[in-house]
Amino acid sequence: MKKRTEKVLGLLMAATMVLGMTGCGSGSGEKEPDEPQVSASIQEEDVLDEGASEKESGSDITWTNDDSVEITILMSGDATPNEDNLVLQELEKQTGTNINIIYVNGTDLATKLNTMIAGGDVPDIFWSGLTDVEDYKKAGMLADMEAVLNAEAPNVMEETKDIIREMPANKDGIYMIPNMGRSYSTNINIRTDWLENLGLDMPTDLESFAEVMHAFTYDDPDQNGVDDTFGYSFSLSTLTAANSCCPNIFGAFGIAKRRDMVMEDGNVTTWVKHPHFLEAMQYIKRLIDDGVCEPDYVSIPTMSMFEKFWNGTSGCMEWECVGPTNNWMPGRYTENPAPEIGFTILEGPYGDAGTAANYVSSTEGWVVSADCKNMEGVARIANYLMTEEGSNLLYLGVEGVMYNWVDKEAGTIERLGEYADDAVHRANGGYCYWQLFSPASNALLRTLNKQTREGVQLAYDNPIDWAYVEGISEVYAEYGADMDQIINEMIAELLAADEADMQDIYDSYIAEWESVGGSDWETEVTALWNAQNE
Repeated sequence: MKKRTEKVLGLLMAATMVLGMTGCGSGSGEKEPDEPQVSASIQEEDVLDEGASEKESGSDITWTNDDSVEITILMSGDATPNEDNLVLQELEKQTGTNINIIYVNGTDLATKLNTMIAGGDVPDIFWSGLTDVEDYKKAGMLADMEAVLNAEAPNVMEETKDIIREMPANKDGIYMIPNMGRSYSTNINIRTDWLENLGLDMPTDLESFAEVMHAFTYDDPDQNGVDDTFGYSFSLSTLTAANSCCPNIFGAFGIAKRRDMVMEDGNVTTWVKHPHFLEAMQYIKRLIDDGVCEPDYVSIPTMSMFEKFWNGTSGCMEWECVGPTNNWMPGRYTENPAPEIGFTILEGPYGDAGTAANYVSSTEGWVVSADCKNMEGVARIANYLMTEEGSNLLYLGVEGVMYNWVDKEAGTIERLGEYADDAVHRANGGYCYWQLFSPASNALLRTLNKQTREGVQLAYDNPIDWAYVEGISEVYAEYGADMDQIINEMIAELLAADEADMQDIYDSYIAEWESVGGSDWETEVTALWNAQNE
């Protein structure tokens, strides 16, 4: 934490020196190095270029509003849009702003941002996490957007109303604007055509699930007369990953996999200390011992695991349903016709069911430079993009030019003319910028097919709560890798052990985990949690 702060502040100092050496504060609208950033009550000549207008509250300026100044946005993605493209042109038209989007590969984002900061050319809008935001705030680098958002961005304030004022970065204003789109939760994807072939119902609890997995392995579910199937796909590498495999099985025991939890005594701790964790591991081991799981689960690569689902070897896999029933349909599957897949939720012995709750991130978001000369223009951009129309533009392109809707209810579109070609579509901005001020019901979600949207919602509607701690843990920053490694090794050993030995193995690893930083982390993160919930 300390080293990272020193690095950021060092860059900020370098940026300040550059500003100082280029004649800042001479009427150009730039500030002197020792002056505060733009804020309410600063006079016009301190913050605005000649010809700029401003919004006033009495005699005080509340935000900048120079539409002649280009708004610079730094963001990352995996496409290569042209610098000037149809989507960007339409966004400028809809928001009455001049926009320059600096678009870099995701791995280059931090380097590009640091370079721009050091060069005194901070982008007007950029993405940041909580740790860096706190450093930027201390350096006076970020704008408090509360007044202008309240006045000019009603869509933003309505869309984010349940989170924006509770974000740690926003305790003393609004410095961070969240994306409201959530990542996908994990579903149990199960072949309903195999259920039909065997005369079985969709499993709804752990016992019926074990019975179905047994039948998928031993009762010839594809009716080809060959012993060439098994029930449940998973791998050790995805079992130890954050969501991936088995979160619904853990959820059936009330456990949010790979998430922190609050114990009955109010202390926050790791998910593997849940009182039913060993029971969940024993259930997974039961499936392994019955021979109904991926036989090479210890070493199989993720893509090879997928392939066994694609080629009809496996009948069930816990994964985001977007893959099995949308993105992989029908091209990934080797069978003709493609398999029929449905979703289910499994109830456990204590009445629990679901998967780890999927929260909107409150520790990262879009921030605005305090040197921005058109904060009202920024508010207009955010306000437009937090709508269905704005989200459609960034994801799908210009309607009537790049695409048309075929069936909005079904989420189907047709791309038009040359824009049917992915390269041309992306060069003109399609699919490139959709994560900029993303609303909850974004175009990515709305263009999934109906079944997949229902699967996504099924997982969202059955959350296993967990302790979403917003603060930064210095203990975890130092010891987290060792702590996680001990947990991963414990999981692997538990799956290979005799059931009679599992408790001793578990106790030994938990003691080691506590000794390498776990106990200190529990103390720290509990304090953060308590402060967060006061």
